[in-house]
Amino acid sequence: MEKFIHDRSVGRPAVQGEEGTLPALVVIALVHAQFETIHPFLDGNGRIGRLLISALFEDMGVLPEPLMYVSGFLKQHQMEYYRLLSGVRKDGDWESWIAFFLEGVCVAVTDAEKSIVQIATLVAADRRKLLESPKVNAPAYRLCELLPMMPRFTVERVRKVLETTFPTANAAVKTLQELGLIGETTGNKKNRIFSYSAYITLLSQ
Repeated sequence: MEKFIHDRSVGRPAVQGEEGTLPALVVIALVHAQFETIHPFLDGNGRIGRLLISALFEDMGVLPEPLMYVSGFLKQHQMEYYRLLSGVRKDGDWESWIAFFLEGVCVAVTDAEKSIVQIATLVAADRRKLLESPKVNAPAYRLCELLPMMPRFTVERVRKVLETTFPTANAAVKTLQELGLIGETTGNKKNRIFSYSAYITLLSQ
């Protein structure tokens, strides 16, 4: 399987009139089915098999970064997924499996596009809300810009990231909390954890 993955005649866009080439998405579908058939580990084969899809998307140049996840589609249609993999093993029905996998890619692309637009809209709206507030200062704005990269954090982490004092970091957190951009999740007076919950909700969809 490893030799197949690294074969220079597969995993790139097919060229008209050129023999022996397979599109990258077809290669990834074949590799995933083969990995799940080999089932090389005692536990975690499903998780690793789904991670392998994302890794191959990046390795074969389909995506520069793991921006979409076919695993959501495979989980949503789990019974059909198992049935088609079984069809590959028992009857050699690769065509039905590949068609199903490519459908999953199309659905994942559409979902990823929607999520990216929703996230960009959320971040822009929150940034605008912050800039319109008379309480905004440089640390609060810098923290707002960092929220997508650390949607859960403590005041101490903010202090370290912003390279500032604890009172300044605490004031920046308080500003964003008062504007409704973030919320405290523990209910504690000490060791509080804050969350950019709207952003996390979008990522979890």
